[in-house]
Amino acid sequence: MQNDLKILTRLGKDLRIMIVAGTEELSHTSREILTPYFDEIVAVTSARDAITQYTPSTFAIVYVDLSLSDMDGMELITKLQSLDKYQKFIVLIDKENVPVMTKLYEIGVTFFAIKPFMPKCFLQVTYDVIRIVLPDQYVEEQVREFHKKLEDITEENKLQCNLLMQQSKLVQTGEMLSMIAHQWRQPLSVITAIIATTRTRMDLDLYKRSDDPYGAIEKDLHNAFVRIEEAADFLSKTVNDFRNFYRPTNTANTFNVAELINSVCRMVIPEKHYLDIELDLNIDTGIVITNFENELKQVLINIINNAKDAFIEKDIAKPKLRITLQKKGERICINITDNAQGIPQAIIEKIFLPYFSTKSEKNGTGIGLHMAKTIIERHVGGTLSVSNDAVFGGADFSIEIIPDKLNEEEL
Repeated sequence: MQNDLKILTRLGKDLRIMIVAGTEELSHTSREILTPYFDEIVAVTSARDAITQYTPSTFAIVYVDLSLSDMDGMELITKLQSLDKYQKFIVLIDKENVPVMTKLYEIGVTFFAIKPFMPKCFLQVTYDVIRIVLPDQYVEEQVREFHKKLEDITEENKLQCNLLMQQSKLVQTGEMLSMIAHQWRQPLSVITAIIATTRTRMDLDLYKRSDDPYGAIEKDLHNAFVRIEEAADFLSKTVNDFRNFYRPTNTANTFNVAELINSVCRMVIPEKHYLDIELDLNIDTGIVITNFENELKQVLINIINNAKDAFIEKDIAKPKLRITLQKKGERICINITDNAQGIPQAIIEKIFLPYFSTKSEKNGTGIGLHMAKTIIERHVGGTLSVSNDAVFGGADFSIEIIPDKLNEEEL
C-alpha cells in the first residue's frame, strides 16, 4: 500500500476532483484524506451546488455521498453522466444501503467506499480509479508534444520526402498511444471493477452470511474468471494490432485486405470511442493481395483520423463513417466516406499539396494527405483521390491499387 500511495501522489498531480458530501463532517474528513494527493479539490454539500460547479471532462473523480439532503445520490450521478458519460465516480455508501449497489452497477458505477471508511481503504479505491483515468490524459499530452515538434520542423520549410515520412509516422505514433489508452480503458475498468466488487463483498462478510458460502463465492469467482479472460483476450488482440503496425516491411507480403481494414478500425475507432461514430463496413472478405501492408494501413489510419478531426471541428452530432472494399476489374478499390459536410470545391484540388491543410492552424501541418498520396502512388502502386458524396454528406476518399506488387528491390 505504501508504494501505491507514492504512485498516487505522482499520478494525482494536476488532477481535479469533486466531493459531494451529505454533511460538513464527511466533507472535511474526505478532504483531509485526499488533500496530500490532489492539487485541487472542489467540495460541496448539496447536489444543486455539484451540478452548478460541474464541468464535463474536468474532474478525474467525483465522490458522491448517497445520503444527500436535496437529491438522491443516484439521481445526481445520472444527471452528471448525462453531461459526461465517461465520468468516473466513487460512491460513499452506508452499510445499510449496500443493496443499492446492484442498481449502481446497472448504471456503470463500480467503485465504492463504505462509511465510516478507513483512510487506507478510501485511498485504495481512489488509486484503483486513477489508474484507469490517467492514461488518456497523459497520452493526450504526449500527442500535443508530438504536434508541437512537428510544427517547429514545418516552420523551417526544409523537410524532404524521407523526413516527411518520419514525421508523419511520429504524429501517428502519438495518436496510436492515445488509441491504445482508449482501447485498454474499458477492459482494465472491467478487471478493476471485478476486484473492487469481490473485495467489497468480502469486507461486508456477504459470503459468510450466505446460506451456501462456498457455493456463492465459487459462482462469483467463476463469473469473474470468465470476464477477466475475455478482457485479457481483448488486450492481447490490441497489442498484436499495434505491434504489427510498427513491424518494418521492406518487402511486399501477402495479406487479406478485409482483415487489414478490421485491424485499422479496432485501432482508430474503439467500440467505446467518445465520438460514438456509426461505422458501416461493406467489404469483400475474400480479397487477398501481395503489397506493402503497413504502408497501406498507415494511409487508411491517416484518412480515418482526418475524418475524426472533421467530426470534432464541424461538431457533427451523429458522425458516420462508411468503408467499402471491392474488386473492379484488375484493381482493388477502397472507399472511405464520412458525413462531415465535405471539402469546399475551392480547395478540394489542393488538399494533397504539401503543407496545405484544411485544419485549424494549431492542429494542421499539411503533410498527412500529401504523404498518404505519395505512399500510395510511389510505394504501394496505385492512386488516391477525393470527391464529395452529396448523398452521404461528406468527403469520399478513393484508393485504387493493383492486387500484386513486386518486392521493392525488384521494381
